[in-house]
Amino acid sequence: MIRKLFVFSLLASLIVPVSYGKLLMFDDFDGKLKKKFWIGQKETWKTKNGVLEINQPENDGNCPCDFGYGVIEVENFGLQFDFKLFQDDFDAGSGMDLLFRANGDKKYKFYQLIVTPADGVGRPNHVRWYVRDGEDRGTWKEYRELRKEFPIEVISKQWYTLSLQGKGNKFTLYIKNKEDLPSTKVMEWTDTKSLHPKGVIGFHTNNLHHYQIDNMRLFDSPNEVNLAVSAKSKQTTAWAELKQADR
Repeated sequence: MIRKLFVFSLLASLIVPVSYGKLLMFDDFDGKLKKKFWIGQKETWKTKNGVLEINQPENDGNCPCDFGYGVIEVENFGLQFDFKLFQDDFDAGSGMDLLFRANGDKKYKFYQLIVTPADGVGRPNHVRWYVRDGEDRGTWKEYRELRKEFPIEVISKQWYTLSLQGKGNKFTLYIKNKEDLPSTKVMEWTDTKSLHPKGVIGFHTNNLHHYQIDNMRLFDSPNEVNLAVSAKSKQTTAWAELKQADR
């Protein structure tokens, strides 16, 4: 009887759950920048060849034109997009700055995720997290304890897929090579102060940043992000557990 219950539970876990989340945005950046999705920056944001290219060759990251935002405000969310980093004149890989739960009216309230590639400068092959809580630059601070090395090598001139889930004040990050099937979990963390409970997504840049974005998906639920855990992998693990239990 116990074995039958175990088998039933195991098989039930393989069934794909019904999804009730909503796709709020999909943008493949074909054509002009879509005003229904973005308040971009003419100086730094360009759509060409079906991608969004963000490049700031001059400013230091403090100009209003260094911040671009989306228009769809979310609380809980699932975000997924492809990105490629370029190199500077010294062959160092560019970083990428993602803003989320941002206040898009130039009040500079947001969380910030910074990707530095293995061939970059600073913390190679790491993700870092920041928060800013207003126009005062003194509120722009790094969560140093959250610095984390990527589980795969991230280098310039290659496409990767980044997935970020936000549920309440808890955030979970995944990454993969674009052509791979499953995403790999990087880390999760919780903002115990819950500084920014809702907001839009966006990107920040400075004269060290040059990158491309494609296939942007934003959901109203963190569970909607496709992390591509294959059914075959699930079945292999499940049957191994079943054989072990039957001994």
